[in-house]
Amino acid sequence: MTRLDNIRIDIDTLDKELIKLFEKRMDLVKNVIEYKIKNNIDILDNNREEYILEKNRKLLKNEKYSEYLDDLFIEIMRISKNMQNQILKELSND
Repeated sequence: MTRLDNIRIDIDTLDKELIKLFEKRMDLVKNVIEYKIKNNIDILDNNREEYILEKNRKLLKNEKYSEYLDDLFIEIMRISKNMQNQILKELSND
């Protein structure tokens, strides 16, 4: 087995963990939209999004990855908002 094969195995293992964490996060997003609906709160919260980016940048050990970390969380938040909008749409059609 080559070094590249070993690295890919490690990446595959991490991907499995990422998927588990993604599912947990999306389950929590469902709870968020339920709360927002009950309390008449908008899906978009720019202040919260900026807070998430800043908070996570501070957790990063290698600052060279900061831009990529922002990209990751911006995409995660986009996916989360899309799911919230979809849930809201489905509930409004009922």
